[in-house]
Amino acid sequence: MNNKIAMSTLRGVSVNKSVDFAVECGFSGIEIQTDYLLEDVEEQNKSLEYAAKNGLTVSLHAPCGDINISALNRGIRRESVSQVKQAIDLAEVNGVRVVTFHPGRLSSARENIEDKWRVLLDAVYEIAEYAKEKKVYVAIENMEFRKKEVVYTVDDLNRFENIGENNPYFGVTLDFSHFATNKIYAPEISELKLPVYNVHLSQCVNRKPHCPLYEDGEIEINDIQKIIDACGYESVIVLELKSVFEKDIYIKSREFLLNS
Repeated sequence: MNNKIAMSTLRGVSVNKSVDFAVECGFSGIEIQTDYLLEDVEEQNKSLEYAAKNGLTVSLHAPCGDINISALNRGIRRESVSQVKQAIDLAEVNGVRVVTFHPGRLSSARENIEDKWRVLLDAVYEIAEYAKEKKVYVAIENMEFRKKEVVYTVDDLNRFENIGENNPYFGVTLDFSHFATNKIYAPEISELKLPVYNVHLSQCVNRKPHCPLYEDGEIEINDIQKIIDACGYESVIVLELKSVFEKDIYIKSREFLLNS
């Protein structure tokens, strides 16, 4: 396997402690969720510099916890798009190649799904054009099965195909554990019409994502490795595990992937 193995930041601890943890566990990279960075921009830059000085390849995950780029409320929608753009700015300043972001979702189960898609497509187009201007790659992620999400499948991701025309900076983050929560265990990535710029990997157990990679679950890791290789992806694989501060889980998951 030619990919570098990264881990995502840990919830509940500082980004710098997550960096230390990644190094101690033998990872070659880290995906920093920008929600967890301090508010001061100078401090944000220092955290990314700290990761780089420790030899880690850095990618970013734009804020996702309290935002919704297709929110029914226009103010929330504007702020959500703005925060994704801020993550792109941070990447540009620090030489980070890829920013992953979540698609929008329904604000209410009563919303018309096709009306929501029109709002979502407009928001993603705005983000993609901004990324093109800044020369930062952005990758929209397929989501896990839960209420109000709308982007689950390869076909859903393909609805953004037109946004990728004449914009080489727009692609996707494939989360195979998210696919599995939707009972998609071997997604037809050959049918994907956008480039793959990031990969998230974890085990899915009883339709619960982000479990340790070595546990018995719905995903056959060797099959996923073949899918990743077949689509020509040779960059970072991010282990996105449940937010625990237990080295054995991360070390064993990393070694399991390397030995698969």
